[in-house]
Amino acid sequence: MSIPDYMQCAEDHQTVLVVVQPVGIVPEDEFFRIYKRITSVAQVSIRDSQRNLYIRYRHHYLPENNEWGDFQTHRKVVGLISVTTCGSAKEWPQTSDRFHCQKDVFGATLYDSRLLVFGLQGEIAEQQRTDVAFYPSYDDCPDVEKRVEDFVESIFIVLESKRLDRATDKSGDKIPLLCVPFEKKDFVGLDTDSRHYKKRCQGRMRKHVGDLCLQAGMLQDALVHYHMAVELLRSVNDFLWLGAALEGLCSASVIFHYPGGTAGKASGREPSLAHGALTANGISADTSSEIGRAKNCLGPEDIIEKYKEAISYYGKYKNAGVIELEACVKAVRVLAIQKRAMEASEFLQNAVYINLGQLSEEEKIQRYSILSELYHLIGFHRKSAFFKRVAAMQCVAPTIPEPGWRACYKLLLETLSGYSLCLDPKDFSKGSHRGWAAVQVRLLHELVYASRRMGNPGLSVRHLSFLLQTMLDLLSDQEKKEVTQSLENYTSKCPGGMEVLTLPDGLKLPPVPLSKLPIVRYVSQSIRFLKPFFSNSCQVSQSKVVRGLWVVFIKNEWMKTFSLSLVFSVHYFIHCLVVLFPTEKLFGEFLSWDLEEAVSQLPLKPGQSVTLTVNVKVRLDFSGGENLLQDLNDDGISVTGLPISSPLRQVLKPRAETKPLGSESSKTDYNHVKTLEAVMTFKYSGGAGKMEGYYRDLSLGVHVDVEPSVFFTRVSTLPATRTRQCHLLLDVFNSTEHELMVSANNNQDLVLHPSECQRMAIQVAKFDFHTLPQPDQEAVRYTNPKLLEEERLHAQASMISSTLGITWNIISFDGEASVEGVLNQLVLEHLQLAPLQWDVVVNGKPCDCDIIADCKVGDAVPLEVKLTNRSKNAVGPFALTVVPFQDYQNGVQNYDLQDAVTFIGSNTFYIDMVKPTENSACMGALLFLYTGDFYLNIKFQDDSAGQGKELPPSWFGLPSVHIKALEAPIEAGA
Repeated sequence: MSIPDYMQCAEDHQTVLVVVQPVGIVPEDEFFRIYKRITSVAQVSIRDSQRNLYIRYRHHYLPENNEWGDFQTHRKVVGLISVTTCGSAKEWPQTSDRFHCQKDVFGATLYDSRLLVFGLQGEIAEQQRTDVAFYPSYDDCPDVEKRVEDFVESIFIVLESKRLDRATDKSGDKIPLLCVPFEKKDFVGLDTDSRHYKKRCQGRMRKHVGDLCLQAGMLQDALVHYHMAVELLRSVNDFLWLGAALEGLCSASVIFHYPGGTAGKASGREPSLAHGALTANGISADTSSEIGRAKNCLGPEDIIEKYKEAISYYGKYKNAGVIELEACVKAVRVLAIQKRAMEASEFLQNAVYINLGQLSEEEKIQRYSILSELYHLIGFHRKSAFFKRVAAMQCVAPTIPEPGWRACYKLLLETLSGYSLCLDPKDFSKGSHRGWAAVQVRLLHELVYASRRMGNPGLSVRHLSFLLQTMLDLLSDQEKKEVTQSLENYTSKCPGGMEVLTLPDGLKLPPVPLSKLPIVRYVSQSIRFLKPFFSNSCQVSQSKVVRGLWVVFIKNEWMKTFSLSLVFSVHYFIHCLVVLFPTEKLFGEFLSWDLEEAVSQLPLKPGQSVTLTVNVKVRLDFSGGENLLQDLNDDGISVTGLPISSPLRQVLKPRAETKPLGSESSKTDYNHVKTLEAVMTFKYSGGAGKMEGYYRDLSLGVHVDVEPSVFFTRVSTLPATRTRQCHLLLDVFNSTEHELMVSANNNQDLVLHPSECQRMAIQVAKFDFHTLPQPDQEAVRYTNPKLLEEERLHAQASMISSTLGITWNIISFDGEASVEGVLNQLVLEHLQLAPLQWDVVVNGKPCDCDIIADCKVGDAVPLEVKLTNRSKNAVGPFALTVVPFQDYQNGVQNYDLQDAVTFIGSNTFYIDMVKPTENSACMGALLFLYTGDFYLNIKFQDDSAGQGKELPPSWFGLPSVHIKALEAPIEAGA
């Protein structure tokens, strides 16, 4: 599955899925008029029973989602209602064929189907058929609802039959193994007689029967089956289906505790009818069933714990992202009813970072809009406004051919209350400012721009006027200048008025009386420092120091150099243009310049100036601190080896307690703006002062605030297919408000939207750090050991960073993203080429994890294991033992191969002492008696008894040797 259903709720597990679709050409308005009548039959009370059947209708459903019907039966399309227009008997055969083709799409799962034909009259329409209903027109169809009710009852009969059939104990019969689509290839060749396999089959079938019971209104039976399934699946570590059984248990318990549903008013459930379904036998509720229900039903607290556990299991599987996301949404709806907003936010935080692959722009807008609604549901209004704003920006993303500026503007208006912003200026005269002023200013600018792109400059004037009237004191001089210039441009096209503007959705924008007109001084781009110490002849009576402070704030998309102009006779100017790469720790040179450039312009005549170009370039640290981006951190790698990028993937834990707001450290932990400072000192002299040896000092303080474009919030490693390679995993967070692309050498580009975090996996050859220059003995003797260690780590990180070649790009601006400062000691060890290099050669072919050596059955196969010592010290002695085995690719390995593989000689070898840069080899041979795929497990043991020598386990890493034994050719005449 690739597209989630964000409207899913726990009670949907009790529904059966019916698809309603048009056949042929059906007017859209007519189709949806009939569709609305069909969907009004949302629940049917089954005759001769106290049970209800709940129906979930969809007019569009992906066939690939239907393939997950065995996993969760409410995802299976069991009913099809087709709507068609047929004007004459001549068209009927083609219409009938189309209906049958439509049934074939869902044919494997359908319980029943119906065709509603509109417009056909005559002999054909007078035929009595159960699967086809004929109506003269879309206006003349009085019994549509009754026919749908009969259709639903027929579905119930099939459902009940399947429930009874599956629930009946068939001793002696083999239970089939239910699978999800991506599992089917993993179970080929399994031993179907093993106890482990049978338990897996039993557990999955129990869970499936629980689903059928829940749909059939047998809530008590469903609870019993889910509990049994949980025990069986937990015993065999069948995590995906264990998660589904736990979620089924949660759904049944939610239906019991909240019979009115968790989807709000849209659910349309009747509590009294829902309770009627809570019977043990489908006929009546008695005391014994209440006792049993109390025993098996989860309590409100337990429901959430089981949801957490289920989601953690789903997170182990890359292909279960949609299931995991929908489970998070269901849990949020339950927590909203329980009024547990903080816990609900944990589930939503997890949902934000579940990667569903490449989504279309429409799917992204839907995702962010639903997240906004869910945050609003739990009372997180500012977070809700944030995601609504993201959805608005997505409507006009650069990748959309026709940006939807009207939709963008409408969504932006819906964020106003979340940011404590009202467009009536009278509200701002009632007291102190409410809300986050910087975001409010930004939001108003976005409304101005969106209204202009809609072609409505009148709205732009109204929003700009409102901004000046209410937030003048919050704007800098430069911002005041920009706003007033924009207002001047817009009013030249559309004069502002005092009338009330009414938007299409009914929102009214009151007039803005500009009583707070700003007085703006247009500030020059240069800063002027007057020097009163010069005489006209530039004589200097004494040495003076004049100090200036230059302050620049940068958001690191722009910059390379700035220039200084010094006018010695009267004053000097500073012209600033700076761009920096993000940094926390400064690597390398900060400021540089070519002094000869300035000297070539000397001496200066009175009134002339000299210009010195100062280059700013910084190599920076892109690490995001634990405290700064703790919500983006995850718990590591799942047991399947797949990367995980959300807090719930292993176990959902409460967020750690943050430090008190008043503490000194809390003020800086979350401040990701870094500061660089430098002092530039200039000495100059001239005239008689120079003759006497006098000069002046000019010290200029440079203060630069830098905000990073990207963070590496987490770094880890995974083994690659070859032992001398590995995968470096980097969680990259885009902290800008623009779409950003991250690239690396020989790696696919990663596109990040604003405030988005994704994982980048880079396959690299492991690094030989011994090739780096080593400090001489004198330096080692007299240098602080801690400093030496820092220099060593810096050299290693620099080597890795230059090899990776990670860069980022925003529009036409780009920069390097260094991993220096991000790589910790553990990761460096995993990236390092093992000091002991092991080479295995089978039948003359070097082997590694993805290389298969082949041989003939009955032939002696030469085996060579060679050790090269790349470390600084001698190693050994070692004992090597070669153990052949077969891997069935399902977790089962067979080492009992005495009748299939034999060694010519011994399968144990010895390696004596190996000195640095030297090597040693062991030679042997194998004989394969049968065809098949075989693997060699080469084990090493320190053979220096009594010496207590221990080497890191990573030094013993060997490639997994794969050998394919083939049938020997039949000799002629044999």
